Amino acid sequence: MRHVACGKQAVVLPKNRKSGENPMQADYRILFAGELMPGRTLAEVVSPLAVKFKLNEDTARDLILKGKGRVLKQGLGADEAKRYRDALNAVGLQVIVDPALVTPMPEANGPTLRTVADNRIPYLDKETPRHRVERPHSGKETPGSANHPRGPTRETFGRCPKCGSDAVSAVAGVCQACGVLAEQYLVNQGIGEPGKSDPVESLYAPPRADLTPPPPDRGYDRLGGPKSRPAGNGWIWITDAWTLFKQQPGAWIGAVVLFYLIILALSLVPMIGSLVVTILSPMLSAGLMIGAHRQYRAGRFEVGHLFAGVSGTPGPLALVGLVYLLMTVAIVLIGGILFAAVLATMTSTLDPSAIGPGNVDLFLSMPVLLLPILVVMLLGILLGMALFFAPLLVALDRVPVLKAFGLSFTGCLKNILPFLIYGLAAVLMIMLGALPLFLGLLVVLPVLLIAIYIAYRDIYYEET
Repeated sequence: MRHVACGKQAVVLPKNRKSGENPMQADYRILFAGELMPGRTLAEVVSPLAVKFKLNEDTARDLILKGKGRVLKQGLGADEAKRYRDALNAVGLQVIVDPALVTPMPEANGPTLRTVADNRIPYLDKETPRHRVERPHSGKETPGSANHPRGPTRETFGRCPKCGSDAVSAVAGVCQACGVLAEQYLVNQGIGEPGKSDPVESLYAPPRADLTPPPPDRGYDRLGGPKSRPAGNGWIWITDAWTLFKQQPGAWIGAVVLFYLIILALSLVPMIGSLVVTILSPMLSAGLMIGAHRQYRAGRFEVGHLFAGVSGTPGPLALVGLVYLLMTVAIVLIGGILFAAVLATMTSTLDPSAIGPGNVDLFLSMPVLLLPILVVMLLGILLGMALFFAPLLVALDRVPVLKAFGLSFTGCLKNILPFLIYGLAAVLMIMLGALPLFLGLLVVLPVLLIAIYIAYRDIYYEET
Protein backbone atom coordinates (compact mmCIF):
# COMPACT_ATOMS: atom_id res chain seq x y z
CA MET A 1 0.00 0.00 0.00
CA ARG A 2 1.38 3.44 -0.85
CA HIS A 3 0.40 6.92 0.35
CA VAL A 4 -0.06 9.87 -1.97
CA ALA A 5 -0.25 13.33 -0.41
CA CYS A 6 -3.31 15.28 -1.48
CA GLY A 7 -3.80 18.64 0.22
CA LYS A 8 -3.30 18.23 3.94
CA GLN A 9 -4.29 14.60 4.06
CA ALA A 10 -2.92 11.41 2.60
CA VAL A 11 -4.96 9.24 0.27
CA VAL A 12 -4.10 5.59 0.65
CA LEU A 13 -3.97 3.72 -2.63
CA PRO A 14 -4.28 -0.07 -2.74
CA LYS A 15 -1.92 -2.74 -3.77
CA ASN A 16 -3.01 -4.86 -6.67
CA ARG A 17 -5.51 -7.37 -5.41
CA LYS A 18 -5.11 -11.02 -6.08
CA SER A 19 -7.81 -12.84 -7.90
CA GLY A 20 -10.58 -13.88 -5.52
CA GLU A 21 -9.42 -11.59 -2.68
CA ASN A 22 -12.29 -10.39 -0.52
CA PRO A 23 -12.73 -6.64 -1.14
CA MET A 24 -14.43 -6.22 2.23
CA GLN A 25 -11.11 -6.68 4.09
CA ALA A 26 -8.97 -3.72 5.19
CA ASP A 27 -10.93 -1.09 3.27
CA TYR A 28 -11.29 1.64 5.92
CA ARG A 29 -9.25 4.06 7.96
CA ILE A 30 -10.16 6.37 10.85
CA LEU A 31 -9.38 10.10 10.55
CA PHE A 32 -9.64 12.60 13.40
CA ALA A 33 -12.06 15.34 12.34
CA GLY A 34 -10.35 17.90 14.59
CA GLU A 35 -13.38 18.44 16.85
CA LEU A 36 -14.83 17.02 20.05
CA MET A 37 -18.27 15.53 20.39
CA PRO A 38 -20.98 18.11 21.25
CA GLY A 39 -20.98 19.04 24.90
CA ARG A 40 -17.54 17.58 25.64
CA THR A 41 -14.57 19.66 26.76
CA LEU A 42 -10.84 19.12 26.39
CA ALA A 43 -10.37 18.51 30.11
CA GLU A 44 -12.92 15.69 30.24
CA VAL A 45 -11.79 13.99 27.02
CA VAL A 46 -8.02 13.83 27.58
CA SER A 47 -8.04 11.33 30.44
CA PRO A 48 -10.56 8.82 28.95
CA LEU A 49 -8.72 8.96 25.61
CA ALA A 50 -5.36 8.33 27.29
CA VAL A 51 -6.67 5.39 29.29
CA LYS A 52 -8.69 3.85 26.47
CA PHE A 53 -5.84 3.78 23.98
CA LYS A 54 -2.90 3.52 26.44
CA LEU A 55 -1.42 6.97 25.81
CA ASN A 56 0.07 9.39 28.28
CA GLU A 57 -2.11 12.43 28.84
CA ASP A 58 0.30 14.85 27.12
CA THR A 59 0.19 12.78 23.95
CA ALA A 60 -3.60 12.57 24.10
CA ARG A 61 -3.85 16.34 24.57
CA ASP A 62 -1.52 17.01 21.62
CA LEU A 63 -3.57 14.67 19.46
CA ILE A 64 -6.77 16.58 20.27
CA LEU A 65 -5.23 20.02 19.77
CA LYS A 66 -3.01 19.34 16.75
CA GLY A 67 -4.23 16.11 15.20
CA LYS A 68 -6.88 17.31 12.77
CA GLY A 69 -6.85 15.06 9.72
CA ARG A 70 -4.48 12.56 11.32
CA VAL A 71 -4.97 8.89 10.46
CA LEU A 72 -5.68 7.19 13.80
CA LYS A 73 -6.11 3.67 12.43
CA GLN A 74 -6.04 2.11 9.00
CA GLY A 75 -6.37 -1.27 7.33
CA LEU A 76 -9.73 -1.96 8.98
CA GLY A 77 -12.72 -3.96 7.86
CA ALA A 78 -16.18 -2.41 7.95
CA ASP A 79 -17.13 -3.84 11.35
CA GLU A 80 -13.77 -2.95 12.87
CA ALA A 81 -14.06 0.61 11.59
CA LYS A 82 -17.50 0.97 13.15
CA ARG A 83 -16.25 -0.32 16.49
CA TYR A 84 -13.30 2.07 16.47
CA ARG A 85 -15.58 4.95 15.54
CA ASP A 86 -17.97 4.11 18.40
CA ALA A 87 -15.09 3.81 20.89
CA LEU A 88 -13.61 7.17 19.85
CA ASN A 89 -17.02 8.87 19.89
CA ALA A 90 -17.58 7.45 23.36
CA VAL A 91 -14.45 9.09 24.74
CA GLY A 92 -15.38 12.35 23.01
CA LEU A 93 -13.60 12.53 19.62
CA GLN A 94 -15.37 13.19 16.35
CA VAL A 95 -13.82 10.96 13.71
CA ILE A 96 -14.29 10.21 10.04
CA VAL A 97 -14.60 6.67 8.71
CA ASP A 98 -12.91 6.89 5.32
CA PRO A 99 -12.76 4.19 2.63
CA ALA A 100 -8.98 4.15 2.39
CA LEU A 101 -8.68 1.59 -0.39
CA VAL A 102 -10.04 2.89 -3.67
CA THR A 103 -9.73 0.94 -6.91
CA PRO A 104 -10.60 2.07 -10.45
CA MET A 105 -13.36 0.27 -12.27
CA PRO A 106 -14.03 1.01 -15.95
CA GLU A 107 -17.47 1.96 -17.14
CA ALA A 108 -19.04 2.78 -20.44
CA ASN A 109 -18.94 6.48 -19.59
CA GLY A 110 -15.34 6.47 -18.40
CA PRO A 111 -13.45 5.63 -15.20
CA THR A 112 -14.99 6.13 -11.78
CA LEU A 113 -14.30 5.07 -8.19
CA ARG A 114 -15.48 1.92 -6.51
CA THR A 115 -15.60 1.67 -2.75
CA VAL A 116 -16.65 -1.17 -0.56
CA ALA A 117 -18.69 0.25 2.31
CA ASP A 118 -21.77 -0.32 4.36
CA ASN A 119 -24.17 2.01 6.18
CA ARG A 120 -23.06 5.05 4.18
CA ILE A 121 -23.84 8.62 5.18
CA PRO A 122 -24.35 10.38 1.84
CA TYR A 123 -22.85 13.79 1.19
CA LEU A 124 -25.40 15.76 -0.78
CA ASP A 125 -24.41 19.20 -2.02
CA LYS A 126 -27.47 21.21 -2.92
CA GLU A 127 -25.60 22.98 -5.71
CA THR A 128 -23.82 19.99 -7.25
CA PRO A 129 -25.29 16.93 -8.99
CA ARG A 130 -25.12 13.48 -7.50
CA HIS A 131 -23.40 10.68 -9.39
CA ARG A 132 -24.16 7.01 -9.14
CA VAL A 133 -21.40 4.43 -9.29
CA GLU A 134 -21.47 0.69 -9.23
CA ARG A 135 -20.65 -1.56 -6.34
CA PRO A 136 -20.24 -5.32 -6.09
CA HIS A 137 -22.94 -7.39 -4.46
CA SER A 138 -22.84 -10.79 -2.93
CA GLY A 139 -25.09 -13.55 -4.07
CA LYS A 140 -25.96 -14.88 -7.49
CA GLU A 141 -25.36 -12.34 -10.27
CA THR A 142 -27.00 -12.31 -13.65
CA PRO A 143 -26.66 -9.69 -16.38
CA GLY A 144 -29.16 -6.89 -15.89
CA SER A 145 -30.03 -7.92 -12.33
CA ALA A 146 -29.57 -5.71 -9.27
CA ASN A 147 -26.68 -7.93 -8.16
CA HIS A 148 -24.75 -7.68 -11.37
CA PRO A 149 -21.80 -5.22 -11.46
CA ARG A 150 -23.42 -3.48 -14.40
CA GLY A 151 -26.89 -3.49 -12.87
CA PRO A 152 -28.70 -0.85 -10.74
CA THR A 153 -26.81 0.54 -7.74
CA ARG A 154 -27.46 2.69 -4.69
CA GLU A 155 -24.07 4.23 -3.91
CA THR A 156 -23.75 8.02 -4.27
CA PHE A 157 -20.81 10.39 -4.86
CA GLY A 158 -20.91 14.18 -4.98
CA ARG A 159 -18.83 16.71 -6.81
CA CYS A 160 -15.96 18.17 -4.78
CA PRO A 161 -16.44 21.92 -4.22
CA LYS A 162 -12.65 22.45 -4.25
CA CYS A 163 -11.20 20.41 -7.12
CA GLY A 164 -14.40 19.63 -9.05
CA SER A 165 -13.85 15.86 -9.14
CA ASP A 166 -16.81 13.52 -8.79
CA ALA A 167 -15.07 11.85 -5.89
CA VAL A 168 -16.63 12.97 -2.59
CA SER A 169 -16.81 9.89 -0.36
CA ALA A 170 -20.32 8.70 0.39
CA VAL A 171 -19.08 7.53 3.79
CA ALA A 172 -17.85 10.81 5.22
CA GLY A 173 -17.83 13.57 2.63
CA VAL A 174 -14.06 13.37 2.06
CA CYS A 175 -12.87 13.97 -1.52
CA GLN A 176 -10.84 11.00 -2.70
CA ALA A 177 -8.98 13.17 -5.22
CA CYS A 178 -7.78 16.11 -3.13
CA GLY A 179 -8.45 14.93 0.44
CA VAL A 180 -10.60 17.91 1.49
CA LEU A 181 -13.53 17.49 3.87
CA ALA A 182 -16.17 18.93 1.55
CA GLU A 183 -18.69 20.09 4.15
CA GLN A 184 -16.01 21.87 6.19
CA TYR A 185 -14.56 23.41 3.02
CA LEU A 186 -17.94 24.95 2.20
CA VAL A 187 -18.17 26.35 5.73
CA ASN A 188 -14.68 27.86 5.45
CA GLN A 189 -15.61 29.46 2.13
CA GLY A 190 -18.72 30.99 3.66
CA ILE A 191 -21.07 28.83 1.59
CA GLY A 192 -22.27 26.44 4.26
CA GLU A 193 -23.21 27.04 7.88
CA PRO A 194 -21.64 25.27 10.87
CA GLY A 195 -24.03 22.86 12.51
CA LYS A 196 -26.32 22.74 9.45
CA SER A 197 -26.49 19.66 7.33
CA ASP A 198 -28.43 18.31 4.43
CA PRO A 199 -31.92 16.95 4.78
CA VAL A 200 -30.65 13.40 4.51
CA GLU A 201 -28.25 13.02 7.43
CA SER A 202 -25.53 14.94 9.21
CA LEU A 203 -21.93 13.93 8.61
CA TYR A 204 -21.60 12.98 12.26
CA ALA A 205 -25.07 11.49 12.71
CA PRO A 206 -25.10 8.10 14.40
CA PRO A 207 -25.57 5.13 12.09
CA ARG A 208 -28.95 3.52 11.72
CA ALA A 209 -27.58 0.02 11.66
CA ASP A 210 -27.31 -2.09 14.80
CA LEU A 211 -23.55 -1.97 15.31
CA THR A 212 -21.67 -4.23 17.67
CA PRO A 213 -19.85 -2.01 20.21
CA PRO A 214 -16.21 -2.53 21.14
CA PRO A 215 -15.53 -4.85 24.06
CA PRO A 216 -16.22 -3.00 27.33
CA ASP A 217 -13.35 -2.11 29.61
CA ARG A 218 -12.77 0.18 32.56
CA GLY A 219 -11.43 3.00 30.40
CA TYR A 220 -14.81 4.63 29.92
CA ASP A 221 -17.70 4.85 32.36
CA ARG A 222 -21.21 5.97 31.54
CA LEU A 223 -23.27 7.77 34.18
CA GLY A 224 -26.80 6.49 34.67
CA GLY A 225 -29.61 7.09 37.11
CA PRO A 226 -28.97 6.07 40.73
CA LYS A 227 -29.76 2.41 41.35
CA SER A 228 -30.86 0.61 44.48
CA ARG A 229 -28.21 -1.88 45.62
CA PRO A 230 -28.44 -4.85 48.03
CA ALA A 231 -27.76 -4.19 51.69
CA GLY A 232 -24.64 -6.36 51.63
CA ASN A 233 -23.00 -4.03 49.13
CA GLY A 234 -22.26 -1.66 52.02
CA TRP A 235 -19.60 -4.12 53.21
CA ILE A 236 -18.47 -4.95 49.65
CA TRP A 237 -17.66 -1.25 49.11
CA ILE A 238 -15.23 -1.44 52.03
CA THR A 239 -13.58 -4.70 50.92
CA ASP A 240 -13.12 -3.38 47.36
CA ALA A 241 -11.70 -0.17 48.81
CA TRP A 242 -9.19 -2.19 50.81
CA THR A 243 -8.04 -3.84 47.57
CA LEU A 244 -7.26 -0.44 46.04
CA PHE A 245 -5.66 0.89 49.22
CA LYS A 246 -3.19 -1.96 49.63
CA GLN A 247 -1.95 -1.42 46.06
CA GLN A 248 -0.55 2.01 47.04
CA PRO A 249 -0.88 2.47 50.81
CA GLY A 250 1.89 5.06 51.12
CA ALA A 251 0.37 7.45 48.60
CA TRP A 252 -3.08 7.15 50.12
CA ILE A 253 -1.87 7.70 53.68
CA GLY A 254 0.17 10.73 52.58
CA ALA A 255 -2.76 12.26 50.68
CA VAL A 256 -5.27 11.77 53.50
CA VAL A 257 -2.88 13.11 56.16
CA LEU A 258 -2.18 16.15 54.00
CA PHE A 259 -5.93 16.63 53.48
CA TYR A 260 -6.65 16.77 57.21
CA LEU A 261 -3.61 18.94 57.94
CA ILE A 262 -4.82 21.51 55.38
CA ILE A 263 -8.35 21.47 56.81
CA LEU A 264 -7.04 21.82 60.38
CA ALA A 265 -4.69 24.67 59.48
CA LEU A 266 -7.40 26.60 57.65
CA SER A 267 -9.93 26.12 60.44
CA LEU A 268 -7.55 27.88 62.85
CA VAL A 269 -7.62 31.06 60.76
CA PRO A 270 -9.79 33.59 62.63
CA MET A 271 -12.98 34.98 61.11
CA ILE A 272 -12.82 33.38 57.68
CA GLY A 273 -11.30 29.99 58.49
CA SER A 274 -14.56 28.04 58.69
CA LEU A 275 -15.86 29.73 55.53
CA VAL A 276 -12.74 28.78 53.57
CA VAL A 277 -12.88 25.20 54.87
CA THR A 278 -16.52 24.86 53.81
CA ILE A 279 -15.76 25.99 50.25
CA LEU A 280 -12.40 24.22 49.89
CA SER A 281 -13.40 20.85 51.38
CA PRO A 282 -15.43 19.72 48.31
CA MET A 283 -12.45 20.56 46.07
CA LEU A 284 -9.99 18.50 48.10
CA SER A 285 -12.36 15.59 48.69
CA ALA A 286 -13.16 15.56 44.96
CA GLY A 287 -9.43 15.40 44.29
CA LEU A 288 -9.18 12.21 46.35
CA MET A 289 -12.13 10.76 44.43
CA ILE A 290 -10.50 11.69 41.11
CA GLY A 291 -7.37 9.89 42.29
CA ALA A 292 -9.39 6.81 43.22
CA HIS A 293 -11.08 6.95 39.81
CA ARG A 294 -7.75 7.08 37.97
CA GLN A 295 -6.29 4.30 40.09
CA TYR A 296 -9.32 2.14 39.39
CA ARG A 297 -8.96 2.66 35.65
CA ALA A 298 -5.21 3.07 35.19
CA GLY A 299 -3.77 1.48 38.33
CA ARG A 300 -1.98 4.51 39.81
CA PHE A 301 -2.74 7.00 42.62
CA GLU A 302 -0.49 9.92 43.55
CA VAL A 303 -0.52 12.36 46.45
CA GLY A 304 -0.87 15.17 43.91
CA HIS A 305 -4.33 13.90 42.99
CA LEU A 306 -5.50 15.61 46.18
CA PHE A 307 -5.40 18.90 44.24
CA ALA A 308 -6.94 17.54 41.01
CA GLY A 309 -10.29 19.10 41.92
CA VAL A 310 -8.68 22.49 42.52
CA SER A 311 -6.97 22.43 39.14
CA GLY A 312 -9.76 20.68 37.22
CA THR A 313 -13.17 22.13 38.14
CA PRO A 314 -12.57 24.69 40.90
CA GLY A 315 -15.58 26.88 40.09
CA PRO A 316 -18.32 24.21 40.25
CA LEU A 317 -16.75 22.54 43.29
CA ALA A 318 -16.50 25.88 45.09
CA LEU A 319 -20.16 26.38 44.25
CA VAL A 320 -20.91 23.02 45.88
CA GLY A 321 -19.33 24.29 49.10
CA LEU A 322 -21.15 27.61 48.83
CA VAL A 323 -24.54 25.95 48.30
CA TYR A 324 -23.87 23.69 51.28
CA LEU A 325 -22.97 26.72 53.40
CA LEU A 326 -26.14 28.57 52.42
CA MET A 327 -28.29 25.52 53.16
CA THR A 328 -26.61 25.10 56.54
CA VAL A 329 -27.34 28.72 57.41
CA ALA A 330 -30.96 28.21 56.31
CA ILE A 331 -31.31 25.16 58.57
CA VAL A 332 -29.88 27.06 61.55
CA LEU A 333 -32.32 29.90 60.91
CA ILE A 334 -35.22 27.47 60.73
CA GLY A 335 -34.14 25.92 64.02
CA GLY A 336 -33.84 29.34 65.65
CA ILE A 337 -37.27 30.41 64.45
CA LEU A 338 -38.86 27.19 65.73
CA PHE A 339 -37.15 27.52 69.10
CA ALA A 340 -38.31 31.13 69.42
CA ALA A 341 -41.86 30.10 68.52
CA VAL A 342 -41.84 27.35 71.16
CA LEU A 343 -40.58 29.77 73.81
CA ALA A 344 -43.24 32.31 72.83
CA THR A 345 -46.00 29.80 73.52
CA MET A 346 -44.55 28.90 76.92
CA THR A 347 -43.64 32.29 78.38
CA SER A 348 -46.31 32.04 81.05
CA THR A 349 -45.12 28.68 82.40
CA LEU A 350 -41.39 28.71 81.67
CA ASP A 351 -38.55 30.82 83.03
CA PRO A 352 -36.20 31.48 80.05
CA SER A 353 -33.23 31.73 82.40
CA ALA A 354 -33.73 28.08 83.38
CA ILE A 355 -33.00 26.91 79.83
CA GLY A 356 -29.47 25.60 79.44
CA PRO A 357 -27.57 22.60 78.11
CA GLY A 358 -27.10 21.24 81.63
CA ASN A 359 -30.77 21.35 82.56
CA VAL A 360 -31.71 17.94 81.16
CA ASP A 361 -34.71 17.55 83.47
CA LEU A 362 -36.36 20.58 81.91
CA PHE A 363 -36.14 19.08 78.40
CA LEU A 364 -37.45 15.76 79.67
CA SER A 365 -40.38 17.38 81.43
CA MET A 366 -41.22 19.51 78.38
CA PRO A 367 -40.56 17.42 75.25
CA VAL A 368 -41.84 20.22 73.04
CA LEU A 369 -38.50 21.95 73.60
CA LEU A 370 -36.83 19.08 71.74
CA LEU A 371 -38.88 19.76 68.60
CA PRO A 372 -36.55 22.44 67.12
CA ILE A 373 -33.52 20.23 67.83
CA LEU A 374 -35.10 17.23 66.12
CA VAL A 375 -36.11 19.32 63.10
CA VAL A 376 -32.56 20.69 62.76
CA MET A 377 -31.11 17.16 63.03
CA LEU A 378 -33.51 15.83 60.38
CA LEU A 379 -32.76 18.67 57.96
CA GLY A 380 -29.04 18.18 58.60
CA ILE A 381 -29.29 14.49 57.67
CA LEU A 382 -31.16 15.35 54.46
CA LEU A 383 -28.54 17.97 53.59
CA GLY A 384 -25.78 15.44 54.24
CA MET A 385 -27.45 13.02 51.81
CA ALA A 386 -27.63 15.76 49.18
CA LEU A 387 -23.95 16.62 49.66
CA PHE A 388 -22.55 13.08 49.95
CA PHE A 389 -22.00 12.33 46.25
CA ALA A 390 -22.28 15.89 44.89
CA PRO A 391 -18.51 16.54 44.60
CA LEU A 392 -18.04 13.24 42.72
CA LEU A 393 -20.89 13.96 40.31
CA VAL A 394 -19.48 17.42 39.58
CA ALA A 395 -15.80 16.45 39.34
CA LEU A 396 -16.03 13.08 37.58
CA ASP A 397 -19.07 13.49 35.34
CA ARG A 398 -19.55 17.26 35.04
CA VAL A 399 -23.09 17.21 36.43
CA PRO A 400 -24.49 20.72 37.14
CA VAL A 401 -24.25 21.61 40.82
CA LEU A 402 -27.93 21.74 41.77
CA LYS A 403 -28.68 18.59 39.77
CA ALA A 404 -25.74 16.91 41.52
CA PHE A 405 -27.32 17.65 44.91
CA GLY A 406 -30.58 16.09 43.72
CA LEU A 407 -28.90 12.98 42.29
CA SER A 408 -26.83 12.56 45.43
CA PHE A 409 -29.93 12.72 47.62
CA THR A 410 -31.77 10.21 45.42
CA GLY A 411 -28.80 7.84 45.39
CA CYS A 412 -28.53 7.88 49.18
CA LEU A 413 -32.29 7.55 49.65
CA LYS A 414 -32.43 4.46 47.43
CA ASN A 415 -29.57 2.84 49.35
CA ILE A 416 -30.38 3.43 53.00
CA LEU A 417 -29.73 -0.21 53.94
CA PRO A 418 -26.29 -0.45 52.27
CA PHE A 419 -25.31 2.85 53.88
CA LEU A 420 -26.53 1.56 57.25
CA ILE A 421 -24.16 -1.43 56.90
CA TYR A 422 -21.39 0.87 55.70
CA GLY A 423 -21.98 3.29 58.60
CA LEU A 424 -21.97 0.56 61.26
CA ALA A 425 -18.80 -0.95 59.81
CA ALA A 426 -17.20 2.50 59.64
CA VAL A 427 -17.94 3.22 63.31
CA LEU A 428 -16.49 -0.12 64.36
CA MET A 429 -13.39 0.36 62.21
CA ILE A 430 -12.79 3.87 63.57
CA MET A 431 -13.10 2.62 67.16
CA LEU A 432 -10.61 -0.17 66.51
CA GLY A 433 -8.30 2.15 64.56
CA ALA A 434 -8.20 4.59 67.46
CA LEU A 435 -6.97 2.00 69.96
CA PRO A 436 -3.25 1.88 69.09
CA LEU A 437 -2.59 5.61 69.67
CA PHE A 438 -4.90 6.49 66.75
CA LEU A 439 -2.33 5.05 64.33
CA GLY A 440 -4.88 2.64 62.89
CA LEU A 441 -6.80 5.63 61.54
CA LEU A 442 -4.00 6.07 59.00
CA VAL A 443 -5.40 2.95 57.34
CA VAL A 444 -9.08 3.19 58.28
CA LEU A 445 -9.73 6.72 56.98
CA PRO A 446 -8.25 6.17 53.49
CA VAL A 447 -10.18 2.90 53.12
CA LEU A 448 -13.45 4.55 54.12
CA LEU A 449 -12.82 7.41 51.66
CA ILE A 450 -12.04 5.02 48.81
CA ALA A 451 -15.22 3.12 49.69
CA ILE A 452 -17.22 6.26 48.89
CA TYR A 453 -15.85 6.15 45.34
CA ILE A 454 -16.62 2.42 45.07
CA ALA A 455 -20.17 3.13 46.25
CA TYR A 456 -20.46 5.89 43.64
CA ARG A 457 -19.47 3.47 40.87
CA ASP A 458 -21.88 0.84 42.16
CA ILE A 459 -24.84 3.20 42.40
CA TYR A 460 -24.42 5.56 39.43
CA TYR A 461 -22.44 3.88 36.65
CA GLU A 462 -24.26 1.67 34.20
CA GLU A 463 -23.33 -1.98 34.30
CA THR A 464 -21.42 -3.31 31.29
